[in-house]
Amino acid sequence: MIREREMTSGQLRILQAVARLLENPANKITVQRIATEIHVTDGAIYRHYKSKDDIFEAIAAYMETNLLGPLNTAHQQEEDVGKRLAYVFEQHMTFVEGHPGLARLMVGGGSTEAVPLAERMKLLNAKVRGQVAQLYKMAEAKELLAKEVSPEVATELFYGSLVGTAVAHAFALPQVGSAAKWDALRRGTLKGRAGA
Repeated sequence: MIREREMTSGQLRILQAVARLLENPANKITVQRIATEIHVTDGAIYRHYKSKDDIFEAIAAYMETNLLGPLNTAHQQEEDVGKRLAYVFEQHMTFVEGHPGLARLMVGGGSTEAVPLAERMKLLNAKVRGQVAQLYKMAEAKELLAKEVSPEVATELFYGSLVGTAVAHAFALPQVGSAAKWDALRRGTLKGRAGA
């Protein structure tokens, strides 16, 4: 669930309510619907955010921090490219599993809720994919990439697993655990014990 130190408790409650509402594709997000969800007036919502677009702007910023942050942290904390990929995968799985409503938003569900949101989600997905591609290019340069797998194919498999998990959580579909997913992805894209 959404937790952010720099937010007021009111802002946090609003964003948590929107994340819950997004879990159900049938919910149309309105300021009135958000207010009803947290038992306040519309005016109480407007004291924290100027508009629904402002609320979705805050949610997009939260998603960017949580999906791009691990890529930056992995670079600073770990020299081993395989372990970086494992860390990024684990962090992304934790995010989408813990935020089914935001996972739905990530893959385009609910992107009509705020005008600039669809483009922002498209850009976020492109950034995540681009940074994962860079990690796999580094793996190739260090001769850690599995035989006959290109960085592009490895990136597609990694990103496909992330999006597949987001879709499964967004629609409450059954799936295997993230550790099993990483193990299969690691064996398919990296040599030997790289990323173990």
